[in-house]
Amino acid sequence: MTRKLLLLALALLAAPAAAADETFGLLDITLGASYGRLERDLDFRDITTSLAQMTGTTPDLGRRGYGCMRRDDAQADIGCVSHVEKFDGIATREIRLNFLAGRLYQFSMSAEMQYYDAVLAQLSARNGAPTVADDAARWQNGSGRITAYRGKDLVFVNFELAGYAEAVQRKRDGTSLECN
Repeated sequence: MTRKLLLLALALLAAPAAAADETFGLLDITLGASYGRLERDLDFRDITTSLAQMTGTTPDLGRRGYGCMRRDDAQADIGCVSHVEKFDGIATREIRLNFLAGRLYQFSMSAEMQYYDAVLAQLSARNGAPTVADDAARWQNGSGRITAYRGKDLVFVNFELAGYAEAVQRKRDGTSLECN
Protein backbone atom coordinates (compact mmCIF):
# COMPACT_ATOMS: atom_id res chain seq x y z
CA MET A 1 0.00 0.00 0.00
CA THR A 2 2.78 2.45 0.93
CA ARG A 3 4.65 1.52 -2.22
CA LYS A 4 1.56 2.24 -4.37
CA LEU A 5 1.08 5.62 -2.70
CA LEU A 6 4.73 6.47 -3.25
CA LEU A 7 4.51 5.51 -6.94
CA LEU A 8 1.32 7.56 -7.32
CA ALA A 9 2.95 10.58 -5.66
CA LEU A 10 5.99 10.28 -7.94
CA ALA A 11 3.75 10.04 -11.01
CA LEU A 12 1.82 13.14 -9.96
CA LEU A 13 5.02 15.08 -9.36
CA ALA A 14 6.39 14.05 -12.76
CA ALA A 15 3.20 15.02 -14.64
CA PRO A 16 3.70 18.83 -14.51
CA ALA A 17 7.27 18.47 -15.77
CA ALA A 18 6.09 16.47 -18.78
CA ALA A 19 3.20 18.89 -19.42
CA ALA A 20 5.59 21.85 -19.29
CA ASP A 21 7.31 20.59 -22.44
CA GLU A 22 4.11 19.94 -24.39
CA THR A 23 3.60 21.89 -27.58
CA PHE A 24 1.25 24.83 -27.20
CA GLY A 25 -2.01 24.93 -29.07
CA LEU A 26 -5.61 26.03 -29.14
CA LEU A 27 -8.61 23.85 -29.96
CA ASP A 28 -7.12 21.21 -32.31
CA ILE A 29 -4.52 23.63 -33.68
CA THR A 30 -1.01 22.77 -32.46
CA LEU A 31 2.21 24.69 -33.05
CA GLY A 32 4.49 22.69 -35.33
CA ALA A 33 1.62 20.76 -36.94
CA SER A 34 1.94 20.11 -40.65
CA TYR A 35 -0.02 22.12 -43.18
CA GLY A 36 -1.36 18.86 -44.63
CA ARG A 37 -2.78 17.66 -41.32
CA LEU A 38 -4.39 21.00 -40.48
CA GLU A 39 -5.68 21.39 -44.06
CA ARG A 40 -7.60 18.15 -43.56
CA ASP A 41 -8.63 18.70 -39.91
CA LEU A 42 -9.67 22.35 -40.27
CA ASP A 43 -11.14 22.01 -43.79
CA PHE A 44 -9.00 24.70 -45.43
CA ARG A 45 -10.15 26.37 -48.64
CA ASP A 46 -8.08 28.38 -51.07
CA ILE A 47 -9.52 31.89 -50.84
CA THR A 48 -8.82 32.81 -54.48
CA THR A 49 -10.55 29.68 -55.78
CA SER A 50 -13.46 30.13 -53.36
CA LEU A 51 -13.97 33.73 -54.46
CA ALA A 52 -13.79 32.76 -58.14
CA GLN A 53 -16.39 30.00 -57.66
CA MET A 54 -18.69 32.07 -55.46
CA THR A 55 -22.34 31.77 -56.48
CA GLY A 56 -24.06 33.45 -53.53
CA THR A 57 -23.13 36.33 -51.27
CA THR A 58 -20.31 34.56 -49.42
CA PRO A 59 -17.48 32.29 -50.57
CA ASP A 60 -17.34 28.62 -49.53
CA LEU A 61 -14.77 28.54 -46.73
CA GLY A 62 -15.69 25.11 -45.42
CA ARG A 63 -17.20 24.07 -42.13
CA ARG A 64 -14.69 26.04 -40.00
CA GLY A 65 -14.33 29.06 -42.24
CA TYR A 66 -10.60 28.99 -43.08
CA GLY A 67 -9.56 30.83 -46.22
CA CYS A 68 -5.90 30.31 -47.16
CA MET A 69 -3.52 31.88 -49.62
CA ARG A 70 0.15 31.74 -50.57
CA ARG A 71 2.18 34.63 -49.21
CA ASP A 72 5.30 36.20 -50.58
CA ASP A 73 6.96 37.43 -47.39
CA ALA A 74 9.39 36.19 -44.77
CA GLN A 75 6.72 35.66 -42.09
CA ALA A 76 4.89 32.82 -43.85
CA ASP A 77 4.61 30.76 -47.04
CA ILE A 78 0.88 30.24 -46.50
CA GLY A 79 -1.50 32.24 -44.35
CA CYS A 80 -4.99 31.15 -43.31
CA VAL A 81 -7.69 33.04 -41.44
CA SER A 82 -11.09 32.20 -39.98
CA HIS A 83 -13.62 34.73 -38.70
CA VAL A 84 -16.14 32.11 -37.57
CA GLU A 85 -14.07 29.80 -35.33
CA LYS A 86 -14.99 29.69 -31.64
CA PHE A 87 -12.58 29.01 -28.74
CA ASP A 88 -14.32 26.92 -26.07
CA GLY A 89 -17.57 28.80 -26.70
CA ILE A 90 -15.90 32.22 -26.87
CA ALA A 91 -16.63 34.08 -30.10
CA THR A 92 -13.34 35.03 -31.71
CA ARG A 93 -12.84 37.97 -34.01
CA GLU A 94 -10.35 35.88 -35.97
CA ILE A 95 -7.86 33.06 -35.82
CA ARG A 96 -4.90 33.57 -38.15
CA LEU A 97 -2.39 30.78 -39.01
CA ASN A 98 1.09 31.27 -40.54
CA PHE A 99 2.94 28.34 -42.10
CA LEU A 100 6.63 28.17 -43.03
CA ALA A 101 8.07 25.15 -44.85
CA GLY A 102 4.85 23.23 -44.32
CA ARG A 103 4.74 23.72 -40.53
CA LEU A 104 2.61 25.96 -38.32
CA TYR A 105 5.22 28.28 -36.83
CA GLN A 106 2.93 31.06 -35.60
CA PHE A 107 -0.75 31.69 -35.10
CA SER A 108 -2.93 34.20 -33.31
CA MET A 109 -6.40 34.64 -31.96
CA SER A 110 -8.27 37.83 -31.20
CA ALA A 111 -11.56 38.35 -29.40
CA GLU A 112 -13.58 41.23 -28.04
CA MET A 113 -12.25 42.69 -24.78
CA GLN A 114 -15.30 41.46 -22.86
CA TYR A 115 -13.87 37.92 -23.19
CA TYR A 116 -10.42 38.74 -21.74
CA ASP A 117 -10.97 36.96 -18.40
CA ALA A 118 -12.56 33.93 -20.09
CA VAL A 119 -9.71 33.65 -22.60
CA LEU A 120 -7.09 33.86 -19.83
CA ALA A 121 -8.98 31.31 -17.75
CA GLN A 122 -9.08 28.85 -20.68
CA LEU A 123 -5.39 29.34 -21.48
CA SER A 124 -4.45 28.97 -17.80
CA ALA A 125 -6.51 25.78 -17.47
CA ARG A 126 -4.59 24.28 -20.40
CA ASN A 127 -1.10 25.69 -19.73
CA GLY A 128 -0.88 26.57 -16.03
CA ALA A 129 -0.53 29.97 -14.46
CA PRO A 130 0.98 32.66 -16.69
CA THR A 131 3.68 35.16 -15.95
CA VAL A 132 1.94 38.54 -15.91
CA ALA A 133 3.69 41.82 -16.72
CA ASP A 134 2.27 45.11 -17.98
CA ASP A 135 -0.77 44.33 -20.11
CA ALA A 136 0.38 40.83 -21.11
CA ALA A 137 0.18 37.30 -19.76
CA ARG A 138 2.88 34.88 -20.92
CA TRP A 139 3.45 31.15 -21.00
CA GLN A 140 6.73 29.70 -22.24
CA ASN A 141 8.40 26.30 -22.45
CA GLY A 142 10.94 24.59 -24.68
CA SER A 143 8.48 24.18 -27.55
CA GLY A 144 7.34 27.79 -27.81
CA ARG A 145 5.48 30.61 -26.16
CA ILE A 146 2.07 32.20 -25.83
CA THR A 147 1.52 35.89 -25.15
CA ALA A 148 -1.94 37.30 -24.40
CA TYR A 149 -2.20 41.06 -24.74
CA ARG A 150 -4.92 43.17 -23.19
CA GLY A 151 -5.76 45.94 -25.63
CA LYS A 152 -8.25 48.76 -25.54
CA ASP A 153 -10.93 46.88 -27.49
CA LEU A 154 -9.48 43.41 -28.08
CA VAL A 155 -7.64 40.58 -26.40
CA PHE A 156 -4.91 39.36 -28.77
CA VAL A 157 -3.19 36.01 -28.18
CA ASN A 158 -0.02 35.10 -30.09
CA PHE A 159 1.28 31.51 -30.26
CA GLU A 160 4.83 31.11 -31.53
CA LEU A 161 6.86 27.94 -32.07
CA ALA A 162 10.40 27.99 -30.69
CA GLY A 163 12.68 28.78 -33.60
CA TYR A 164 10.14 30.95 -35.46
CA ALA A 165 12.45 33.98 -35.51
CA GLU A 166 15.28 31.81 -36.88
CA ALA A 167 12.99 30.31 -39.53
CA VAL A 168 11.92 33.79 -40.65
CA GLN A 169 15.57 34.86 -40.83
CA ARG A 170 16.48 31.75 -42.87
CA LYS A 171 13.69 32.58 -45.31
CA ARG A 172 14.87 36.20 -45.57
CA ASP A 173 18.41 34.96 -46.23
CA GLY A 174 17.17 32.53 -48.88
CA THR A 175 18.28 29.47 -46.93
CA SER A 176 16.05 26.47 -47.52
CA LEU A 177 13.98 25.30 -44.60
CA GLU A 178 13.81 21.64 -43.73
CA CYS A 179 10.66 20.04 -42.39
CA ASN A 180 11.29 18.13 -39.18
